[in-house]
Amino acid sequence: MNLYDPHDDALDHVQPNKPHADALRKLRAGLANDPHGMMRWWEGDYPCKMPWRGIRCEGGNGVTHIIMSNRGLSGHIDPAIGLIETLQVLDLGNNFIFHEIPGEAIANLTRLETLNLHNNKIRGKIPPELGNSTSLVHIGLSRNLLAGPIPKELGKIQTLVSLDLAMNFLNGTIPAELGDLIYLAELNLGKNRLRGAIPPELIPEDRVSKLVTLRMSSNMLEGTVPTWWGSQLKYLQILDLSRNWLIGDVPPALADIPNLRELWLNHNKFMRGETPAVLTNKGLQVLVR
Repeated sequence: MNLYDPHDDALDHVQPNKPHADALRKLRAGLANDPHGMMRWWEGDYPCKMPWRGIRCEGGNGVTHIIMSNRGLSGHIDPAIGLIETLQVLDLGNNFIFHEIPGEAIANLTRLETLNLHNNKIRGKIPPELGNSTSLVHIGLSRNLLAGPIPKELGKIQTLVSLDLAMNFLNGTIPAELGDLIYLAELNLGKNRLRGAIPPELIPEDRVSKLVTLRMSSNMLEGTVPTWWGSQLKYLQILDLSRNWLIGDVPPALADIPNLRELWLNHNKFMRGETPAVLTNKGLQVLVR
């Protein structure tokens, strides 16, 4: 991956950045298995010059992007990552990284917007320290081996737009504090071991939600679908509550969701009676009862 034009004269003016270079080499040491040699040439003190593959620097000599997805990397993420204070994107998805997420180190990255660790072998709990972030926009932790509860502290990340925690071993209840994420557009909690009722605070009755996708399938959620879910879900297109333990009737108010395209309700303990006609007449692309 060449993230710089080798013919760009600006490269001649790049300054050394030894702290970032040292932190990246600690990251390399932790990710000891590098079958494609992505980090082989990470030497010297100029991480913003080629041939530092997978590294990108925007607007100076500070590292802003680490992009090494689909590279067969294995090992752990060294906490030294927290010393790269200019980092905006950390993308290590689709590898074989294990151990735990260095939450405190990542929370110290005050410019980090994207944390993608999707499809690895990461164990342990989701660190509550992530809730101290003031900049995260996208968190992707799906398809790992994470266990334990979803930290309520995640509800403090007021910049968050997407949160994908699907296909782990998370348990406990859905924190009501996730309803404080007023800019959240994508929430995927599917295929975990979550229990309890859907918290009413998740989508308050008196506030328009920015959610576009809400997936909570294949858990052990109980109780009923909130009866007020309707017009305040102004932007919602996909709602997946399938494969839970929900009971009760299908709320007719779901037909008031103006942009709903897919509604998945199958494989629950519920639902009594017929699907409301207002839903069957809505012309949804997918309606699975």
